[in-house]
Amino acid sequence: MKYLPFRQIVFSVLLPLLFYVWSVPLCETYFTRIYHDGLDDILLQSDASLLGGEASVVQVIRENISRYVSDHPSFSLFSTYTIEVLTAEGEPIYPFTNSSLSLFTSQQNVALENYRLIKDGLSLEVILYAQPNSPLSVGALCLFGALALGGLFIIYRRQVAHVCEERRGRDQIIVSLMEEGKRSEEAFEALSDRQDTLTRNLENARRSLSISHESQSGMVEEIEVLEALLDENEADRIRQREEMAVLSESIAVHTPVNGSRPGKRKSREKEVTAKRLKTLYKRLRIDDRAVTGFLALEEGMRLKCEALIHQLNDDPSAVIIKRKIFGGKGMDTFFETEFAYKGRLYFMYDPRGKVGILAIGTKNSQATELSFLNRIRGRGGVA
Repeated sequence: MKYLPFRQIVFSVLLPLLFYVWSVPLCETYFTRIYHDGLDDILLQSDASLLGGEASVVQVIRENISRYVSDHPSFSLFSTYTIEVLTAEGEPIYPFTNSSLSLFTSQQNVALENYRLIKDGLSLEVILYAQPNSPLSVGALCLFGALALGGLFIIYRRQVAHVCEERRGRDQIIVSLMEEGKRSEEAFEALSDRQDTLTRNLENARRSLSISHESQSGMVEEIEVLEALLDENEADRIRQREEMAVLSESIAVHTPVNGSRPGKRKSREKEVTAKRLKTLYKRLRIDDRAVTGFLALEEGMRLKCEALIHQLNDDPSAVIIKRKIFGGKGMDTFFETEFAYKGRLYFMYDPRGKVGILAIGTKNSQATELSFLNRIRGRGGVA
């Protein structure tokens, strides 16, 4: 079913039946005409003289018809066949006869009777009938069924070849995208390292400026250059991040997923998204539940949520906290922040000060997210 169009399957079922219904009566008509012509040619053939009374017309007809039937095995293709020979008066001669010829014993009387029958003329009728269980009907159905299956097999092979070609092309695209994604990740890491280096240099320059008693004009210029480089580098990082997101989405689009298993598609999408977030935001730890909640958001809310995640990665202290949750002695402290008005994001700080994003949802799913946080408090948050 995967490689066969539904229309071809319907045709493969209906066409054999239609050809069967059309061909069997046609065969009956064709063979009837062939047999009639053949019997008509040999009906009165005899080595003995019929007009001389050496043989009876009735006997010759019976022998000729019996010999013709035995010489043509194709009669067995039909369920029943009827061969009738009638006189001009409608008296049957074959297959049976009520003629008084059997009483004639003299050759002269036989000759007279033969002359009368030949002069008046004889009528030949052949009737063939093939029932559904006859060899002809079964053979026709098997033949057309085999042709239909052969056609389906050819279509199947072509579809398989087409699908395999598409799969090879898709695999090549995926490999190319993954290589490009790897290069993009390396470029992003290089930009991040450069960002860290520039940030340290800028901090050192500002620190030196604050304690220096010499001319400060040169240091101010150096700080301005570093700030410009930082801004340029940050713009490059944003562009690189967007390129990586596009590549990840392209890989997800081209990755084949069984259409009859939507759960597998969601799992694949979650895996790709988690990998992308992990690559982009190395300073964060993101829980699987947060990834699931992120994917459940509408496209517009996802953009707002990712902007918030980006802010948490770069400067968590700049994020506006809506409220603290489950804080207390011996308990983990969770923080709730919002995005896109009704979006909610829950995070915490681990003992090393690293931010862990625990859950993402909306105002409508807030009760579910709080229940989840209540279950994991005291466990250290993100696994």
